[in-house]
Amino acid sequence: MSDKEEDRTFQLECIEVYKSLPALWKVKSDDYSNRQKKDAAYAVLVEKFHEKYPKYTREDVKKKINAYRTNYRKELKKVQESEKSGAGADQVYEPTLWYFHALTFLNDQEIPAKSRSTLTKQTSLSSTVDDMRGSVAGF
Repeated sequence: MSDKEEDRTFQLECIEVYKSLPALWKVKSDDYSNRQKKDAAYAVLVEKFHEKYPKYTREDVKKKINAYRTNYRKELKKVQESEKSGAGADQVYEPTLWYFHALTFLNDQEIPAKSRSTLTKQTSLSSTVDDMRGSVAGF
């Protein structure tokens, strides 16, 4: 096996360890906001990275994971945009990131929450202010 293949295999193993630690990535999990569980999960991940990179610190591991996630989001955005554009099934963007499919467990974490409209609140506030102005003017 070449060095490049070994490195990719190792990185995929690290992603699998990351996947097995939802305290680090699953926002809806109770463990996500539990500092002790998060610290323990990072310790496991750092230990995995030490197999190949013995000098990696927790910060180095965080940076590496954030790089994986950032690149994944960029590719995911390209896929989603090509699907929205009305492209046929054969024209949908095919991710070129070699570890893209290993990170698909993050999909529901990358979908933004639905936005809430504040228009009705603003409208009712405006009409309340207008009503008050009318009351003051007629006073």
